[in-house]
Amino acid sequence: MEKAVKKEVDFIVIAGDLYDREARSVKSSRFFLEQSERLKEAGIKLYIISGNHDPLGKVKEPFELPANVNYFSSEDVETHIFKKNGSRAARIIGQSYRDKFENRSMYSFYTAPDDSIFNLGIIHTGLDKESNRYVPVSKSDLISKNEIHYWALGHIHQHQLINDSNPVINYPGTIQGRDINETGIKGCSLIEVDQNLNIDREFLALSPVIFENIEIKLNSEDGVENISDLEKVILKRGKDILADYDDLDDKLFEGVVVRWIISGRSKINDFIQNNREEVAESLLEEIKINFAEQRPFIWPHSIVLRTADELPELEELKNSSDLFKEIAVLLSDLREDGELQEELLSEWGKIWQGNPEPEDREAERFYADHNLRDEILEEVEKIIISEIIEGGD
Repeated sequence: MEKAVKKEVDFIVIAGDLYDREARSVKSSRFFLEQSERLKEAGIKLYIISGNHDPLGKVKEPFELPANVNYFSSEDVETHIFKKNGSRAARIIGQSYRDKFENRSMYSFYTAPDDSIFNLGIIHTGLDKESNRYVPVSKSDLISKNEIHYWALGHIHQHQLINDSNPVINYPGTIQGRDINETGIKGCSLIEVDQNLNIDREFLALSPVIFENIEIKLNSEDGVENISDLEKVILKRGKDILADYDDLDDKLFEGVVVRWIISGRSKINDFIQNNREEVAESLLEEIKINFAEQRPFIWPHSIVLRTADELPELEELKNSSDLFKEIAVLLSDLREDGELQEELLSEWGKIWQGNPEPEDREAERFYADHNLRDEILEEVEKIIISEIIEGGD
């Protein structure tokens, strides 16, 4: 809210999930009330639709909200007219969720009589035309609405610009990651529209706490031979982390929560392979002690040890043996060929065929994105070569 006041914005748009759950707390509702009153004093309006986490938004509010808060109906698409200096400056068009799952095709009712003023549509959707949970609509559907200049989308937690003009289609993402799986800087989109309806966009970092997965890949040439060496590498990397966030607002940014992933084939695996849990706990404690006074803080969420034994001259083996060459070619094809990847996932079984969106994914399933597939195939290659070298079956 402080950023909004400082930037002197005209209004704020919240595209659903103002609250994380339908059964919101009185404390969180009071906080929203207080912030809304602050914005009212600054002359800033709020336009809000409810999403799948907080359906029937206004109905569930325990406090009477000030007049600057505009909740959209869950029954029909509504249009609010924003006036600036007494003149009509924008139409804000939206509709809230009625239930946790929303299969109504709302977008077709998002209409404006003309495009003489800025027309902004708000939808909470996964942009999946076949969805029966989160407003079925596609990118092309939104683009077809010629009179809409800007689509403010909610539901996806990562900032994503879906279309950069005619119309702009944008997910601002969340303003704060909820857990270690929502990594990176979070924030909002600042939109400026001139008198010719040209749109300028800026991402504003807002998250006081940033979650990160930091991977340290070890190899036989990095000099890491024991736990003490590994501690030094982690602590040095930790000191470098905050440099990545030098440009953030010191008044907002509080620190980084890190999941450390230690991978690779290294001599240090001799000390890790039979004591992974104990080594991880020891490293975790050492990191906490060393960064206890650091401000902004660095807090270790966990340590994941994915080390393995060294392989002798792996690249040389690939270049000198037809067998290893064939293995390298096969795995390269699996990384690059879309049809082979689909076949591979099918072979892995249904457990790996979960929805790409964590929120929509069944609890007993996983989703292997491109990075994870590459990681798995890289380890598969090393395991195959290890087995051949060591005479395994």
